[in-house]
Amino acid sequence: MSTKESSNGACSRKLLRLAGPLILSNLAYTLLGALDTIFMGRVGATELGAVGVASALFLAASTLLRGTVGSVMVVVSQAFGAEDQKGISRAFQHYMVLAMLLAPLGFIMPLFFKVFFRITKPQADVGLLALEYISIRAWEIPLSLMSKTMGSFLLGVGNSRVPMLVSWATVLVNMVANYVLVFGKFGFPRMELAGAAWGTVISQTVQLTLYLFFVLKLYGAELGLLKDFRLPTWGQIRGMLRLGFPMGLADSVDLSAFGVFMTFLARLGTIELAASQVANQLNDIAFMPSFAIGMATSSLVGRSLGEGSTDRAEAYGKAGLRVGIVLMGTLAACYWLFPQVFVVLFTSDPEVSQLSKRILRVVAVYQVLDVIRITFCGSLNGAGETRFTGLTTLAAACLVFIPVSYIGAFTLGFGLWGAWAGPLTHAALLMVVFGARFRGGAWKKPWQTVSLPVGGKYRLSKY
Repeated sequence: MSTKESSNGACSRKLLRLAGPLILSNLAYTLLGALDTIFMGRVGATELGAVGVASALFLAASTLLRGTVGSVMVVVSQAFGAEDQKGISRAFQHYMVLAMLLAPLGFIMPLFFKVFFRITKPQADVGLLALEYISIRAWEIPLSLMSKTMGSFLLGVGNSRVPMLVSWATVLVNMVANYVLVFGKFGFPRMELAGAAWGTVISQTVQLTLYLFFVLKLYGAELGLLKDFRLPTWGQIRGMLRLGFPMGLADSVDLSAFGVFMTFLARLGTIELAASQVANQLNDIAFMPSFAIGMATSSLVGRSLGEGSTDRAEAYGKAGLRVGIVLMGTLAACYWLFPQVFVVLFTSDPEVSQLSKRILRVVAVYQVLDVIRITFCGSLNGAGETRFTGLTTLAAACLVFIPVSYIGAFTLGFGLWGAWAGPLTHAALLMVVFGARFRGGAWKKPWQTVSLPVGGKYRLSKY
């Protein structure tokens, strides 16, 4: 075996070791979001619809904040590669402060969505219940942001097992809390929709407690996380926002674009909407491995750059592509060849089932394009190019995804298939743009100039 093949294999194996637990963590996060919907399905149709609307809106809004603090992974991975212990502890401290500074924005969400519902005018009962749900979930924002900071810190130092364990523990707590509060068990009053919202807040409290325990026990003394604590300056806060906000924006824009996309499908007919919803659920499940591979690639690219090796960083970027294409290509083949195996889990309606199977083949193509996009994006983010990836994603969603979906479905009259042209074109375009940026190598230039050592070898990204 050649040295190159051995190196490629080593990079792929290391990436898989980091991405494997992340895939399970992301599946747990998906289940966490679905639990309230599952419980409301046993309460009533109005409550089910309200939670569906509220969860989608809350997720899109909170992802903007969570993605912002999640950029600590980029800073920590680079500092970890450079053996800059002070830089790691400083990043942890400063991003925890940033999480607390952003937390009050969560309490503005109910006011924002109150205005939003006045404009969109949903069914009265649905709007009131959705607003109640969001108002309660707003209490979890401070907890969620601090948890996201610590989870991303762990990924920065290469630990994906603790986030996996914490995620599944959070799901179990949420499941029990929902059961007790929604249906009024063990002497608690029956709270229905409000109980589901408070159950999630309780699970987030447990999640934060677990993260604090593991992070401080495993790394508190070793990395001096609480030693010489200093508040960030306003300049540093602006730097963290410049680095992190584009990452949160990109994730939030993706979610929002799919939300708009689903409203287009609602105008095409009940069968089309139901079939697309089934296919979209399977698309969400398939997205979890892609997202995990992107995060693992970002962490390893950042660490390699911190070590001063642009060649190794590029090798990890290419390893992410190989792993992503093989994994998602296999899943896409299953979706394409055996769609009935997956669709039968979500619907028994013959007409919806038949159309869902056809759409799932479109999803299969989309997933292969998307994992390439996500991996290239992760590599660029690991190098600190978050502004480029975030703004490009925003532009593509506004100028390509939504317009192409609308024009294909309504202006050109291709209906459902015209609408699905939007996400396919969006993923393909970003795959090409991010791929060209990665292959062009401009992201490596700032790391190829030796600067004064900062506890390590090469100049690190500043925030």
